[in-house]
Amino acid sequence: MYHVKEALVYLGVDIAKAYLDAAIGNEKSRFSNDALGHRQLINWIKQMPAKVQVICEPSGGYERALVQPLVGAQLKISLVPANRVRQFARAKGILAKTDRIDAKLLCSFGEAMQPGTISASQLEQQHLRELESQRRHLTHLLVMEQNRAARMSDLCVCKMNRRLITQIKKQIEQLDLLIKGHIDQSHELSAKAAKLTAISGVGARTAALLLAQLPELGGIAALVGVAPFNRDSGRMRGKRAIYGGRKPVRHGLYMAALVAAHHNPILRNFYLRLRAAGKPAKLALTATMRKLLIVLNSALKPDLSYA
Repeated sequence: MYHVKEALVYLGVDIAKAYLDAAIGNEKSRFSNDALGHRQLINWIKQMPAKVQVICEPSGGYERALVQPLVGAQLKISLVPANRVRQFARAKGILAKTDRIDAKLLCSFGEAMQPGTISASQLEQQHLRELESQRRHLTHLLVMEQNRAARMSDLCVCKMNRRLITQIKKQIEQLDLLIKGHIDQSHELSAKAAKLTAISGVGARTAALLLAQLPELGGIAALVGVAPFNRDSGRMRGKRAIYGGRKPVRHGLYMAALVAAHHNPILRNFYLRLRAAGKPAKLALTATMRKLLIVLNSALKPDLSYA
């Protein structure tokens, strides 16, 4: 057993499809990447004399099955971006790359960088993100198939298209139920959803999108892509424009702002005031999106509510 004096030690775990390579100090071990291997890894960690924080990288989804039991066992675990670990390796002059070298490298990375850990609430949010992302994917697929249906003439192909559209709609309905059930089962998510949907213009769909894709909800105008950026050079003052950000959130927020501009008294007056001042409709609506985002952010702050 590896004996340490520090209050907290770092254990690097390199995740592959079939197995896990773990390293702590000079000790290395390999476990299968399945339920049995996860239990063996947890037992191995709990036998150590010091507190352990597990460091691993996202690995194309193979890490998800490991993270859940580690958090469930109340062990500290960090997921660190692979590019940061690679840059750290280059800084240390480590050019070779194998699973066991990577595990040892993750251990060193943890000691040097002391990254934050994953909480149970973050796991809930990540699960919601996966459900919501799949729903958006199917929605886009549904629109594509409906558009294609208008151009079809072969009867057999039309029948196949109709069956596919029906199946996609059923899966979207199933995902809606899964998303609602996941939010309802989480005290934190359900409380946030209730605050968001209390705002006129924000429905259950927009609330789920924001909770899934925008967990920060604080200082986020640029993250969403509704903050205007300057385009100035010398004496030239260019037209301000929004850019970048998270497109799915911006698209969902656009529809919410469109509804709010007609039915939310405060945001409707704000929108009409901009239009009366001669602002183009799209500019006024973008400003309303940004205003709505501020209201949403305020709604989720502790001890604050939307009036």
